[in-house]
Amino acid sequence: MFSVSSLDDVFNAIPPHYDDFRVQQQVLLGREFSQLFSETVYGGRQVLWWCPRCAFPWWQADHRLFFLQLAPEQAARIGHQLHAPMRRDGTFHELPMRICPGCLGAVCIIDAYPGRVGTQVLWHALPDAATASSEPPATDLGPVTLADRRSARDTTPMASVFAMAERAPDEVAWSLAQMGDAMLTWQTDMPGELDAVSWQLRWVERTLPPPRTDECEALGASHLAHLERLIEPAPGMCWQGFLWHPPTTLSKALLTRYPLVLLLAVLLPQEEPASIFPLYALWQRLLPRVFEAAQWDEPR
Repeated sequence: MFSVSSLDDVFNAIPPHYDDFRVQQQVLLGREFSQLFSETVYGGRQVLWWCPRCAFPWWQADHRLFFLQLAPEQAARIGHQLHAPMRRDGTFHELPMRICPGCLGAVCIIDAYPGRVGTQVLWHALPDAATASSEPPATDLGPVTLADRRSARDTTPMASVFAMAERAPDEVAWSLAQMGDAMLTWQTDMPGELDAVSWQLRWVERTLPPPRTDECEALGASHLAHLERLIEPAPGMCWQGFLWHPPTTLSKALLTRYPLVLLLAVLLPQEEPASIFPLYALWQRLLPRVFEAAQWDEPR
């Protein structure tokens, strides 16, 4: 027998195939951001943001393609295509806030792991963050502004990844390498879990102590292949990193049900070997900028 869980589902119209995870995800994202938040062929999503720092709307067209400081008519045309709520004069009721890559000096992508405590953050500095083409793609939107590659002010590595996830009871027998493979493929952009993500990352910044070498192992070939699909290394560069299994007592401090596994990776010159301790220090420096980019307040 067909049933609805609430009157909200009646008035918001349950779409066909709502029991499918991807359909649910699309509906929830649309409600969260008041836009279609449509998926791209490369796995990213389109969204029209408002940057509170430069006070301009900007369009994220994919993970690495974005258009900054949109003129009102450009923003209106994109907003119309994404079904963003607009007034009759073409201005917007409200756009979701995110510091734009031009003001931040980097692209920051934050994903969550469904059904468990867990986060993956990709930090990608500007020089190679825009499209590889010098010309904007055909969008029927008129002239737009691509992020200026030369405007990067970031002294951190070109790209780095931080991930943290619970290790459920049926995964206790897994090796760290198996957990690393799963952590690089599990992530989702479901919006309802980002409050927990904020709380976790604050804990990492303030409480997580430096790792011990006996708690870590280097990333393997399969992990590096996953990372290369995220960001393809330029000639002479390569991904390097570590998996880290902190003591169970730290998981209890975070109030997680299960032990934690962390993954830290960075894109470096091939002749520059990575160490877990500089990676730990790097993410301690980057996390305040992640909070700034996502416009997260202090957790209550």
